[in-house]
Amino acid sequence: MKTKTIFSAVLMIALLASFSSCRKKGCTDPNSLSYNPEAKKDDGSCTTPTAIKKSLVFKKTATWCPYCGDWGATYSSNLAAAYSNCQVIELHGDMQMETAVGDALMDALPSAGWPHFYLGTEDLPNSYSQISNSVNTQLGEAVEVSMAMEKTTTGSTMNVRVQSQWLGSTSGEYFLAVYVLENGIVATQQIDGAPSDPNFVHNYVLRGEASNSAFGKAITINGEGYLEEFDIALGSGMVAANCYPVAVMWKRNGSTYDFVNFVK
Repeated sequence: MKTKTIFSAVLMIALLASFSSCRKKGCTDPNSLSYNPEAKKDDGSCTTPTAIKKSLVFKKTATWCPYCGDWGATYSSNLAAAYSNCQVIELHGDMQMETAVGDALMDALPSAGWPHFYLGTEDLPNSYSQISNSVNTQLGEAVEVSMAMEKTTTGSTMNVRVQSQWLGSTSGEYFLAVYVLENGIVATQQIDGAPSDPNFVHNYVLRGEASNSAFGKAITINGEGYLEEFDIALGSGMVAANCYPVAVMWKRNGSTYDFVNFVK
């Protein structure tokens, strides 16, 4: 009887040890979205961002601007339809959708009228063909940083995890911004040559940034990559289901910022 008890105890210990060993397998790379801090042995489950070059377009707009509700709106919707890897971010100059981060971005961009488009921080002419050509050119550039992202929203809090992997030189000053955009905002819009539309639907509207900064936070990088996590409080006037993050990597060049890549 005693021998059987000892054997059972030894078997139980062995099973527990085996179970514990299995639980300790996982991704051991702290720069991966799939990183498991409890893992002791890497099981090949670590994620690596896909190297895809994206294009970022800022648009100055306002509800009081007739051309913003005319060709300005058409340009935005056409870009979204034509380029899956292009993101338009609308910076509003009216009280209803104005933000401190949006104002800071507009201050950093070259001065221009309303509406106006920018490729990253580069001034663009108000011509759809030229804007489209610029987007095409940017999409064809080499990928300097590949990025991946995970997002979960619980109540009015959005949790965002961004993984970045440098594919070339890691020299320079990099900044990571996580912009929160909202679609489906209904607000009266002036439209050139037509009555104002009280049910105009505004999309790609900038609502904030995770660090409350125009170009985000400075990050320390290395050749192995970078993982950052943000908890973002959504404002009371925002519809959580219509909000989504766009993580943008910037590289500072003196007093200006060059667009590198984004993920959403």
